[in-house]
Amino acid sequence: MRPTLLQLGPFGVHAYGLALALSFLIGSLWVTRRGRALGYREEELSQLFLWVLGSALIGARLYYAVQHPEDFRQDWLELFRLWRGGLTQYGGVIGALLVGWLFIRSRGWSFRAVGDLVAPVLALGEAITRIGCFLSGCCFGRPCDLPWSVHYPADSPASWALGPVAVHPAPLYLALGNLLLFWGLARAQGERWRPGRVLALYLFTSSLLRFLIDFTRYYTTGDHLAIVGLRLAHSQWVGLLFMALAAALWFLAPRAAVVRADGSNHPRA
Repeated sequence: MRPTLLQLGPFGVHAYGLALALSFLIGSLWVTRRGRALGYREEELSQLFLWVLGSALIGARLYYAVQHPEDFRQDWLELFRLWRGGLTQYGGVIGALLVGWLFIRSRGWSFRAVGDLVAPVLALGEAITRIGCFLSGCCFGRPCDLPWSVHYPADSPASWALGPVAVHPAPLYLALGNLLLFWGLARAQGERWRPGRVLALYLFTSSLLRFLIDFTRYYTTGDHLAIVGLRLAHSQWVGLLFMALAAALWFLAPRAAVVRADGSNHPRA
């Protein structure tokens, strides 16, 4: 665990903050390069990315604060210290989808087409930020004795919660899974799929990945919820809802393949 990568006097380079910055930089370069070929203006895509990034951070932090209000009772300013971690994936996705939809609607673009454009970098950004999670010591896994288990130092959240035991490297599972998902989605972008289906594939696969890996992640008793006799982590229930949303988006995708900013399309048989 190394939450601070470099300390320069009073200023530190934090692993999680650096991961967020890298995910934004790489993602914006990817989207503007691909979007230019489809007729989107670079400055408008950059604006979209800024709005989406801001709304994702706000949504992820607020969602976490609602789930863990005890983390902010002593010092409410902690809410603004994002470099220390404490962001929730689904809060970020919800915020990004809502604000992204409003921005795209204001430009008269196709939400499905733009969603397909940005879907791969959403997975890539998740992969990069999960490495930041691992270095910061958050989102740690349950105890295990597998060869690739990890030991966190004594002053880490994992040791405070579980003691000096080996645990699943849950953030690295998510980083690897989302990296593979990025590769698959990038390849799918080159296919003539119906608009919205690349986005649907991202939402479904990312949620399924999170659902499965959450069985290896440490949660407190209060983070679980029992419905119809099935007890799952709160994030797993939300993941099931996202999978249902993704399935609807997939099957309701229009047959015309919208590929350009001006809405021109290629009819499908």
